[in-house]
Amino acid sequence: MKIIKVRPCDRFKGAWSAFEAPGVEPAFAEPDAKRKAIDYASQRFGGSSGEVHVYDATGEMIERKIVIDGRGQYQKVN
Repeated sequence: MKIIKVRPCDRFKGAWSAFEAPGVEPAFAEPDAKRKAIDYASQRFGGSSGEVHVYDATGEMIERKIVIDGRGQYQKVN
C-alpha cells in the first residue's frame, strides 16, 4: 500500500512537505502550507488506493489518516 507522509519540513521554517519517496518531497510554504501539502498528497494517488498520514506540528505523531480507496477520500479517526 502506498503511504504519503505530510509533516513539517526540516529545510524551510513554516513549510510542510508531502514525502512520497526519496527525491519526491515537495515543500509548501505559508499561507495554508499544511492544507496544500494534504491536497497534493491526496491527488497523487490518481485512482489507486493508499493512505495519507498527517503528522502534528512536531512531526512525531500521526494526527490523522486519510484513506484513499480509488473512489474518494475517507478520514480515519485515530
